Amino acid sequence: MCDSDLTAPQTIATEGGAYVADDVDTGGGDFIGRDKIINYQLDLPRLLAALHEALPADDPLPQQLLDSLTRFQELHARLHEWKELHNCLNDVLMVKDQFTREVERLDAQGEPGDRRALARLWRPVAQKVSLLLDWAATVQHIAAPLVQTPDGRQGPRWAVEIGAARAHIEALLQPGEFDLTALYDATYDFSDVSERHLYLADKQLRDTAGTLYTLSQIILGSMKRERLSRAPSGTPTAAGAA
Repeated sequence: MCDSDLTAPQTIATEGGAYVADDVDTGGGDFIGRDKIINYQLDLPRLLAALHEALPADDPLPQQLLDSLTRFQELHARLHEWKELHNCLNDVLMVKDQFTREVERLDAQGEPGDRRALARLWRPVAQKVSLLLDWAATVQHIAAPLVQTPDGRQGPRWAVEIGAARAHIEALLQPGEFDLTALYDATYDFSDVSERHLYLADKQLRDTAGTLYTLSQIILGSMKRERLSRAPSGTPTAAGAA
């Protein structure tokens, strides 16, 4: 029975974000889907020029500020690439589940398996790995980019190992090479290497975020001490005024 009050299903293109049909209480903040990137614009040359004009010629503060901002930029670039690697690996692991379950089912029930059916289930996984390897060729901050040489792939260990694990499975899915027992083992090898590199990427993500936080605390603490040291004698601080 059709209900005329129901609207027809619609396709929502979120471009990797999130779609919510009803109202969401964000508590005054932003609603964030998978990722959020905020781009802040800072006129650094103008800021440094103002500091040079306001401070003595031999004051190290402008150069210290420039060095700190450069370090921040490097760390944020690394943080962004580790986050992208996490996303790519997570996509691979999510999409492989159907293929893995079917291989497990066939092995548990002692069935020979249909090579063509398994190849169809593998295709989405191969596509995600291809996206990962394409992105690996563009990395700049967390590793050397992936390159194809006459001797094979060279570059990030995660890209080389996952690419090799994919190639092994695809070789076993070729006509004349199909072997369910070998495919079962290769599937778990693929899962193991993907999960291991996801764990390592997450660790690097946490470590980089921790370094950023520590650096920000050091800089803010230094700025506070510098401000107090420059304050005229008898000038009340914010804490003293309170």
